[in-house]
Amino acid sequence: MKRYCKKSVGFSLLELIVVMSIMATLIGLITINLTSAQQRASLNTVVQNLVSDIRQQQIKAMVGDTEGRPSADEYGIHTDSNQYVLFHGAYSATEPSNFAVSLPNNMIFVTPGLDIIFSKVGGEISPPASIQLQDTTNSNTKTIQINKYGVITSVN
Repeated sequence: MKRYCKKSVGFSLLELIVVMSIMATLIGLITINLTSAQQRASLNTVVQNLVSDIRQQQIKAMVGDTEGRPSADEYGIHTDSNQYVLFHGAYSATEPSNFAVSLPNNMIFVTPGLDIIFSKVGGEISPPASIQLQDTTNSNTKTIQINKYGVITSVN
């Protein structure tokens, strides 16, 4: 009499557990890497927007942009802890023509209360300025250096 051996087809419980633990480890590592990349990208985006606004304010001062007012004025940027304000003339928190740009919840200025004012025609500032932004979730910091001529010399 012939005996037929039935071979089991499929995976054992141990094989499934090993594969699932490897998958969980890989997914965890990928998630951590993607989260840190997203935070770096967020800080870089805020810095790029700020640099663009700084340059725009300097150009307005240099070309004598009046924005509909009777005469040209100086333009500048004021930093608070969680926002920066684009203004003309001297900074006043109550001026209705100010334009506030809020930072994301996880970003702050390390140097709040800083005013950078670009002079009419020349676009110069006095003294040179340094603006520091920090991502509070991972303490990454970016520094924007502006020389006395209003030129951004470095972003680190």
